[in-house]
Amino acid sequence: MTTSEVRLKKLEKWFEGKPIPVKDRSFISQLRGGATFGERAARRIEKDYGMPAFYLDTDEEFEALIVSSIANAPDENHSYKVELLDVYAKAGIGGYINNEYPDVIKSIYFSFEGLLEIVGRKTNIGLSMITVPTDSMSPTIGKGDVVFIDTNINYYQGEGIYIFAIDNELYIKRLQKIPGNIYKALSDNKSYDPFEMSEDLFDTVQILGKFVRVLPINPKDL
Repeated sequence: MTTSEVRLKKLEKWFEGKPIPVKDRSFISQLRGGATFGERAARRIEKDYGMPAFYLDTDEEFEALIVSSIANAPDENHSYKVELLDVYAKAGIGGYINNEYPDVIKSIYFSFEGLLEIVGRKTNIGLSMITVPTDSMSPTIGKGDVVFIDTNINYYQGEGIYIFAIDNELYIKRLQKIPGNIYKALSDNKSYDPFEMSEDLFDTVQILGKFVRVLPINPKDL
């Protein structure tokens, strides 16, 4: 579940059984239609309607599901292992993607129900996790978030968020093919400029995996 989805869910819960204020009816309608629920809007709504600080960013039900569904060691209920992927090593680049987060978990074990509910998969084959060292994909993926990727997808498979390497640099961007056989790399955070790649240049891109889902959890909770 993305941060935007969590915020909308909590907002709906706050106004359950209450009329939605006129001034935010249009905004909430846009959110229901898939618009991004950004940081500034979330903090403004919390303040306007007397919500606790960061109320919209906390999904207690989902966090309870996470706690019951994963473990840091295998047992009879948690046997589906997902390991941290050193994407720099996989791309043949020196360094470590997690150098900013030395205490991040190295692996987690899911129950089958947890794998299905949290990751949306029935198998852990090809499933790895990374941490994201920048806010370039915010609010979809926040800085420091644990992200699941499908390493079976090492090619462009339609528009989506990919982890890829080009010219010895790693990127986590939304890839989009546009007319003229041009590939566009976009950040969900509009503070970062997009860039384009010709088909010839894109042929040199090494795709390491495709984004599956964010795990909104503090590793210290494990």
